[in-house]
Amino acid sequence: MFCTAWLDGVAQGPVEAGLVDGDLGGAHRVCPATSVGLTPTAYAIIEPENLYGRILATGTLTGSWAVNDRLELYTRLEAVRLDMLIAAISTSALGPGYTTVGASWRGVDGEKWALAVQGKLVLPTAFVHDEHSAPLAADAGVQFVWAARDTLLVHAALMPNVGMALGGGPLYPRVGVNVDAGAEWRAFPRFAFVLDGISAFGRTDTLDYAGVGVGFRGGIGEHAGLALEARVPLVGRERALTSADVRFDWRF
Repeated sequence: MFCTAWLDGVAQGPVEAGLVDGDLGGAHRVCPATSVGLTPTAYAIIEPENLYGRILATGTLTGSWAVNDRLELYTRLEAVRLDMLIAAISTSALGPGYTTVGASWRGVDGEKWALAVQGKLVLPTAFVHDEHSAPLAADAGVQFVWAARDTLLVHAALMPNVGMALGGGPLYPRVGVNVDAGAEWRAFPRFAFVLDGISAFGRTDTLDYAGVGVGFRGGIGEHAGLALEARVPLVGRERALTSADVRFDWRF
C-alpha cells in the first residue's frame, strides 16, 4: 500500500531537529521501520546585546522497531548532554539527558495517502541538569501524508502536548499544541529535500514560535541514511537562532 514505495535508507517524515527537550510536539514518520541510529544535535541562543547566550549539545542514540507494517515503537536516549549558559554568571552541566519513548500507528491508508496516530513520553532522566525537579512531558496527535507525485510527499501534523515538573515544588503545568506542514521531494533516488512550516502555541506564550524546518537527506545503499536538518524560529517567544542535527540511521 502507501509505504511500499518509500522503504529504503533515506529518512522520512517531518524535520526532527527539536526546539523543545525530547522533540516534544514533533511528529514522527508514518511508515514503520526497524532501525538504530546516532544523532548529534546543537541548539543555540546568542544575544550579545543582552550579554547572554546558551549552547546546548547532545549525542542521542535512537532505535525503532516495526512491530508490523502499521505500528512502530521507538526510543531516543540522550547519552550525553552539554548545557552551557553564558551570562554575567556562567554555568555549565554535562551528563546524561532525556529519554523519549513513543509509538506511531498508521491507522488508515490508501494507495496515495495515510493517516497515523502518534504520541510519546519524555522521561526525566537528565539527573545532572535537573537537580531540584523532574520534568515529565507527553504529546499525542495525528499526521496526514499524501503522495502528490511518485517523488513528492506532502505531510501535515497536529500534536497537542503537556508537561509538568514533578518533585517537591509546584507542578508548573504547560499545555500547548504544535501545527506543522510541509513536503518531502525525492530529487534523486538516493537524495531528498524536506521543507516544513513549523509552529507551536500555548506552551510558553500565545505564540511559542513560527518558522521553517529544512532538511537534506541521503541514502547509502538500501539500509543506511544520513540527514542534516534544522528548525529556525522566525517569530514568537522562542529565542533560539536554530536547532540543528546530523542523523545517521541503519535500517534492518
